[in-house]
Amino acid sequence: MMMRWSVMAAPAAMAAAILGTASPVVADDRCDRAEVRAERAIAIAREAGVALVEDLECDDGRWDIEGRSANGREIEIRIDPRTGRVLRVERDD
Repeated sequence: MMMRWSVMAAPAAMAAAILGTASPVVADDRCDRAEVRAERAIAIAREAGVALVEDLECDDGRWDIEGRSANGREIEIRIDPRTGRVLRVERDD
């Protein structure tokens, strides 16, 4: 039985590593009621250069998205949840 678990767990672990793991979405009421929901905020972040989203949360009434660019560098994006406007982009050089 132990061998069977190992055989089944390996492909699941590989898929998680390749596809990335889902981070919990943390939102306060301001983002829940906003025009720009989590899915749209992620799409906006991707347009701004985020290839892999590692964390998404609503902080101080704004979407904060942390992730990696296509070349693997850290990138942080802050988005206004009412307008969808990118307020800040920080790239780790």
